[in-house]
This record gives sequence, structure tokens and C-alpha cells, in this order.
Amino acid sequence: MADPRGIDRVSPLWLGTGISVSLVALLIISETVFGRWDLLLVDDNFDPLARVQTGVLRDLRIAVVHCLLVGYLPAALLHVLQHGKRTVARLQGALNCTRQECDRLARSIRLSKRGLLVAALVGIAIAFLPPHFVEPVPEAPWHPKNWNPEVAWHRILGLLVGVGLAWLTYAIVVVSLRMSRIAQRLSRIDLLDLSSLSPFAQQGLNNALLLVGVLSISALMMLETGFMMLMLVIGTVTLVLAVLALLAPVRGVQKRVREAKQRELDWTAAEISRLRDGFANADADRRSGDLADIVAYRTLVAGVSEWPFTGSTYLRLFIYALIPLASWGLGVVAEEVVGRLLF
Repeated sequence: MADPRGIDRVSPLWLGTGISVSLVALLIISETVFGRWDLLLVDDNFDPLARVQTGVLRDLRIAVVHCLLVGYLPAALLHVLQHGKRTVARLQGALNCTRQECDRLARSIRLSKRGLLVAALVGIAIAFLPPHFVEPVPEAPWHPKNWNPEVAWHRILGLLVGVGLAWLTYAIVVVSLRMSRIAQRLSRIDLLDLSSLSPFAQQGLNNALLLVGVLSISALMMLETGFMMLMLVIGTVTLVLAVLALLAPVRGVQKRVREAKQRELDWTAAEISRLRDGFANADADRRSGDLADIVAYRTLVAGVSEWPFTGSTYLRLFIYALIPLASWGLGVVAEEVVGRLLF
């Protein structure tokens, strides 16, 4: 099983930033060494037949987006694993386990080498598809003879993005399923106070946010013409995965809450039947009051949501969905400002 030592001491923020900054710096150095900057000053190519912008500047901006994705994805993968372990620690009271037992549960959240290998192969296969969704579709897009230096960057990095995205998805699935199974170890379910189950919902929100982050960075490619179809595919798939990633960790909790509700509803039904049968005796008035209490309790239990989500959960999910739009808008502004300053 893949469980690198010291993984908890690595900062996802610094890991992702370090990789992205290093790649962008290397890209800038390579552009300088090969004298590509002079081409940017006259790069205003427009294909009237395809009605899209082409050229070195466009390819360079796409390469920068790929550098950002290659840095973001391993950081997101690391964050999924670390957050899953922290979630188990926060559930210590609800799980009624000792610190040592919770530590063992946390360490059980691992990724298998076989799973990582299969996910990598799937990711590489998927990475070959994007060039075919971008207009104009280049002839033999994966033949190196058709690559300029900038295209070479995002072709090669595109394979790493495919692997990173597949690994992130795999990690989210593994951690979510593990969290769902851990819910079976909950000592009890208090239907009138589900706050102790909030770490499960927080894990789901964390999963959704990390996937939305992929979409937010990818949205920067919408600044380039010809990417509409590709972004529609990426956006649709990512949002569907984000919803599933939100629900997956709480599936086990939802099952436990549903079972607890059903037990309480069965008990209230039995109590109502028993009290109703006793109305004929002298204690009918007292039994009538007891019956009213039981009916009120049944109504209260029936109104408990099986999913441990609150209003803030849905609000945060809505805000997450707006992040890609904000990213695209900021990208438009940044491109305009940089364009005015440099050109």
C-alpha cells in the first residue's frame, strides 16, 4: 500500500506552489533561450476559416495553464489524504474510540499501488482526447513534427494532467468509501442533534472544492478561442463528479440516520397503538396526553433530514460553483491589463 512517510508534514499549498512556479519559470527560461519572445510581439494570427485565434501567444498561455494544473493536482491529492485523516480525528467522540484506535483508523486511509497504476493508465488514455475537442483540430495532434515549442509543453504536461486528475479522482473515491464505512462504527445516532456528524459533510465539501479547483484553473483556457466545446465537456464532468464527491463520504451516515429514524418511527407506531387500546379504562385522560406527546415526537423525528447537511452546506456548495466563473472573469481582466502593459 502506498503510504509515504512524513506525508502529514508536507504542506499541499507549498507543494503545489513550488511545482507550478518551477514549471512556469522553466517555461520562461526555455522561451528566452529559444528566442520565442520576439514572435509574441507580432503574433496576431487569426484563422478566418475556423474563426479562431491561433499562434505562439495562444499556445504559450495554454502551456501556462497546464503548468498551474500540474502543480495543483498533486497538492489536491495530498490534501484529500490529509483531510481524511483529520476528519477521523474529529470523529473520535462520535466513534467512541480511543486516540490510538482513531489513529489506526486514520492510517487505514491509503491508496494501493495497483489502484494508482490503473488510474494512471486511464488518465493517460483520457489525456489523448482534449486536442480533438479544440478548434481548429490540428492534423495528427500527437505527432511531434506538428509541435512548436509551446505546443510541446502542453502536450507533454497534458499527459501529467491526465494522470494527476485520475489520481485525484481515485483518492477521493478511496477516502470517501473509507469514510462511508467508518460511519458504521458510530456508537449512536442522536436524531435531535446531528452536529457530531458534520465532519462527514465537511469531508464531502472538501472533495467538491478540490474538483471545482481543477475546473477553475481550466476555465482560464476559455480566454482562448476554440475551447468552448472542450470546456463544456470538462465543466459538465467536473460538476457531476463534484456532486458525487460531496455525497460519497456521507452515504454511510445517511444509511445510519435512516435506520435510526425507522427504529424511532416503529417505536412511536407501537406506542400509539398501545395507548389507543387503553383509552377505554379510567386513565384515558392521562393516556390522551401521552398520545399527544408521542404524536408530536413522531412528527419531529419524521422531519429529520437523512443527510447531515445544513443550510450553510448548500450555501458553500453554491459559492464553490461560482469560483470557476470568478476565475474566468479575473483571467479576462488580467489578460487585458497585461496586454496593455506589454503591447
